[in-house]
Amino acid sequence: MNIIKGIERFSNQLSKEQMEELDAAAEVHQSQSNIEFTVLNVEENSVNIEVVQSQTRSGKYATAAALEKKSHEVFDKRLPGFSVQVMPLTYHASPTSVVNPLWLDQKMKQKGVRIKQIAFETGVDRESIAEWVTGKRSMSQIVKAMFYFYFSN
Repeated sequence: MNIIKGIERFSNQLSKEQMEELDAAAEVHQSQSNIEFTVLNVEENSVNIEVVQSQTRSGKYATAAALEKKSHEVFDKRLPGFSVQVMPLTYHASPTSVVNPLWLDQKMKQKGVRIKQIAFETGVDRESIAEWVTGKRSMSQIVKAMFYFYFSN
């Protein structure tokens, strides 16, 4: 399985072994920092690469400059003679990432809302809402989004 999306675009310029070496270099960044590379297009001696960092366990994210540097580290020495153009896309946390039991408790107090009202207005059973509000039950991304937009009015 290829780590670099679109790596097959190099099939006319690189050997299978060279593409495997390029893919292995990208795999290090994917496993350590959740960074993915996509080959957008390859011309005679020019290549356009998109680099994206997704959410990490550590919560540490690279800047656009750092993503560009990492891309050049992976591609420049393995593509001698190529002009490597990089389009970095930095990670932006979802606004719903703030939702947790403490946030819910604060919003409920601010707005004067009770579990019963949330259940009535959302159609979600009171027991589930109570478990999310108290932290007895973990919230999926969909549940966090529901609460975030519920209290955004």
